[in-house]
Amino acid sequence: MIKKKRLINNSISGLFQLIITAILTFLCIPIFIKGLGTDQYGVFALVSVIGNLNLFTNLGLNSSLTKFLAEQGQCADSNKDIITTLLISVLIIIPISFIAYIFRSYLLIRLLHIPILYYQEAERLFFWLLIANSALLIGQTFTAILNALQRIYLTNIIQLIYSVIYWLGIIIVVMLGYHIDVVGEVIFIASFIWIFLSLCFAFHYWGNCSPKGSKQSYLKHAKKQIKYGIKLYSSGIIAFFNEPLFKIIISNFFGMSAVAYYEIALKIRMQLSGLFQKLMLPLFPYISQLTDRQFISTLVADLTKKTFLLVLPICALLSLGCRDIVTLWLQTDINQYTLFIVGIVIPYLIFSPLTLPIYLYLMAKGHPGNTIVIQLSTVIANIISFYLFYNLCDLYTIIISNGIGYFVSFCLGIYYQKKYLNIRYHFNAQILFKYFSLISIYIIISIFQFLISDAICSIIFVAVMITGVTVLGYKHLHIISMDDVLRYFSENKFIVSLYNKL
Repeated sequence: MIKKKRLINNSISGLFQLIITAILTFLCIPIFIKGLGTDQYGVFALVSVIGNLNLFTNLGLNSSLTKFLAEQGQCADSNKDIITTLLISVLIIIPISFIAYIFRSYLLIRLLHIPILYYQEAERLFFWLLIANSALLIGQTFTAILNALQRIYLTNIIQLIYSVIYWLGIIIVVMLGYHIDVVGEVIFIASFIWIFLSLCFAFHYWGNCSPKGSKQSYLKHAKKQIKYGIKLYSSGIIAFFNEPLFKIIISNFFGMSAVAYYEIALKIRMQLSGLFQKLMLPLFPYISQLTDRQFISTLVADLTKKTFLLVLPICALLSLGCRDIVTLWLQTDINQYTLFIVGIVIPYLIFSPLTLPIYLYLMAKGHPGNTIVIQLSTVIANIISFYLFYNLCDLYTIIISNGIGYFVSFCLGIYYQKKYLNIRYHFNAQILFKYFSLISIYIIISIFQFLISDAICSIIFVAVMITGVTVLGYKHLHIISMDDVLRYFSENKFIVSLYNKL
């Protein structure tokens, strides 16, 4: 059984990697936009949609492989699963990439409406992204091995190296006066280094993976992998048609500038999404090993509640500090960028992270088909809402439709918690009063913020006050008890001691 300390270390390493990546993104995007211009950055965002297509052609095999390796351990069947996954990935990615490149003109001009002015650069960017993302797809087999072994901290380190090369490389070529085609070459280099490191670490910890066995036995493992993975794949491919398809719709209705606004909001949302995914990812192989349904039910319910406790202060920080951050960060179209970031990220935070515990349970315990329903409902709600409100709300429709999509997925998550784990949430006036008290203090902080004219001082004031009030409020309002701390951090004496001193 996986030790609690290993779970915590995996989560913390993911959080650290995400913070460094977020800082790099935060620092580099303004230089990227300033060097290329808003329109060309919008082109980059659109071409990335098609360039990332390869990442959705792995039939969900990486998640399926993680599940089976975690359940089976290091054995002959696991070796066959690894080799089967790797072969299937290679056999899929080669023809898909070849076909995509042949029809590049149709994809770039007819589908994405890339301006002729930028076509040649977009074409070369597309080529490099296809190769880079092919490497990322194949390399997922090796990260699945590390994840199953609960060496997730290693995948986080490798991902951090990739992010550093990715962003710093892009900034260097942009500052040297190159355009998005050379940016594609940098991304290719970063992906090549990533797959090399993933391969080396995977087989260092797993050991020899001998391809012994009959053709029939490999066909059996292929069927097993595909049967389970295809449902996870369907969920992923549907997710692909949410944001990328929405970017295409936005470009057709509102133009490249609106795509850029939406893309920046997604960048922020993706960083926060990564925060929760990194914290939760170690639970996937962990839950795959568990057999006690009551324990799993208690775990999922408690993690859902604790996730909300993390969401609340982040929402407050973003709501109060976003405009000042955009002013210092992007220094252009401040009102539009602020509107899109707050309008898209806040609804996401309120609804989507709370579905992660049940989503991981569905993936790990034989219900991957229901993840398809969650993703599909989000896409449908998003697109239908857009066309319903477009004539009434114009540009604001983008924000409204995204919020409705997040809410629908949240409702389904609550339904699946009740259906499979018999989890029920009851109205509690006492806890609601505690949350109301905390939110009231946040509002008072926002009032004092108006007295601060300097953006940097305002950000520091908000960050310190929100963090301090939240930490003290959670303890002294008894929102987080000592039992909660011991449940997750009993092996970490520093955190236990810190809680006692607050």
